[in-house]
Amino acid sequence: MGRDARKAVRLLAMLVVAAALLVPWVADAASKPAAKAAKAPAGWVFTATNNPAGNQVIVFKRGSDGKLTQSATVSTGGKGIASEPPFGFPIVDSSGSINLTADGKLLFVVNAGSNSITSFKVTDSGLKKVSVVGSNGKLPISLASSSGHLLYVVNEASQNISGWRFTPDGKLSSIKGSKESLTAVTPKGAKDKVGLAAGIGFVNNGGVVAVTQRGLPRTYGEIDTFLIDRNGAAGPSKAFATRGVANPFGFSSVGSYLLVSNAGLVKTHSGAMPNPADFSQFTGSAATYKVSLSSGTPPAGGPTSGKGAVSSLSVGGNGALKLLKQADTSPGFPGDEAVSHDDKYLYVSVPSIIVPGGSHLEVYKLGSNGSMTHIQTVPSTNPSTYTPAFSGIGAF
Repeated sequence: MGRDARKAVRLLAMLVVAAALLVPWVADAASKPAAKAAKAPAGWVFTATNNPAGNQVIVFKRGSDGKLTQSATVSTGGKGIASEPPFGFPIVDSSGSINLTADGKLLFVVNAGSNSITSFKVTDSGLKKVSVVGSNGKLPISLASSSGHLLYVVNEASQNISGWRFTPDGKLSSIKGSKESLTAVTPKGAKDKVGLAAGIGFVNNGGVVAVTQRGLPRTYGEIDTFLIDRNGAAGPSKAFATRGVANPFGFSSVGSYLLVSNAGLVKTHSGAMPNPADFSQFTGSAATYKVSLSSGTPPAGGPTSGKGAVSSLSVGGNGALKLLKQADTSPGFPGDEAVSHDDKYLYVSVPSIIVPGGSHLEVYKLGSNGSMTHIQTVPSTNPSTYTPAFSGIGAF
């Protein structure tokens, strides 16, 4: 996702965990007579197929009205994954499996099935593949880039993070000493079992890397923080248990605050996994946490709950949250989201893995007071035997 500062006044809370399946039509420019040079798009939206036979990025042109038309699919040179824990979905079940730099010039994508990362340069004519590197772990699920030209990934199966430097053209070089393990503690501070990683991001202007861990089926999750030194390398993890918040998932940051969307309070018997087809077992919420450059992640403020598919909230100077508006993305529930660089449009991927109705991408125009006006649904129209999954989303 990226561009954390632009989300400071509008935390878009993903209230349940999923991703979406989407392959709209592809325009055949060669079949039309040449006339005027094609008008440059107002922006781009990207998502990935997560195909185990060969991962691809689906490229959409964004019009000045916010609406999308698909322009290309581009191979990443890696593979997707057929089934990911904890529910066995054919998606990268995380927040941020695609990362777009703040200036919209570079795109990074995880290849969960081949344990690799692909970098692309975004040009006026589309994507240009630059690097494919190993993720230094197993099952990469989430990426984050900083203004300091740092890229970090979290690997779910090997429970570790790792970092790279990137050039303005997108070439990646591994950072020595950046590979660190995730850790976990109980709410009382005792050592605990590491949960399932959900997302990674930078806080404190790139001085800290944070990772969220889902605690299913525990009643609390984890936030790991790693101090970044002057060489870009991460220090050891400092774990913080999110008491009363079972599944911290995606997050944004502004200054020293983490703005975390929590993927549902699991309403099941103790020790039982939730049924992802039963939406009544999930109640989403959002919470703020203040991150210190020296002492981990003590909470600031408290969780703010809200039912619905996607929500907008205002963020006070002390990290306090206020629920503003909600938008329904049914059928299905959202997997990831991105906001255009001009802050005018919201793009949400929605899967058809759990409920009928087909995979779709929902487009909303953002207005004052957190309003979200629906302007487009982009359905899956791919007739092939493998319907690409909608894993991650980036927008500019």
